[in-house]
Amino acid sequence: MAAYPGLAAPSSEYLRLVKDASLGMLALSDRLRQHWAAHAGAVGLTSAQAKLLISLVPGEAVPMRELAGRLDYDASNLTSLADRLQARGAVTRRPAAGDRRVKALSLTPEGERLRERFWRQLVEDPGPLAPLNEAEIRALTTLLARLEPAPDEGPGPRR
Repeated sequence: MAAYPGLAAPSSEYLRLVKDASLGMLALSDRLRQHWAAHAGAVGLTSAQAKLLISLVPGEAVPMRELAGRLDYDASNLTSLADRLQARGAVTRRPAAGDRRVKALSLTPEGERLRERFWRQLVEDPGPLAPLNEAEIRALTTLLARLEPAPDEGPGPRR
């Protein structure tokens, strides 16, 4: 792992290992984001547009405020993202069923095609995980599942 001159070393071997694992996962996260962006770009989407499209279910209209919460986006960012996808014919924006003041997004047939094309290409390419064999991928998946917080768990150390 990279050294950070002038910064204190972790106080124990356990914490050194945690630091190394954390920095390694951050580096991998950057590579996974690049992988995602490359597949989005291959179908003419930005990373954010691809994320929005796969969060929509065909045939379902989602209120924009709910969608912004799901995606952890600011409402104004979601609006401009939706504008670009609507101009492309990938989504429609219409009044929500229970409240005409609320706008909901839904996929168009073109949006469904883009969503499926992006997803198929993404899931058929192992990307940065390609060096791992099937047993290693299983082990990694198991370890990552252990790191998912329990619904009532707050932040804090676990050992």
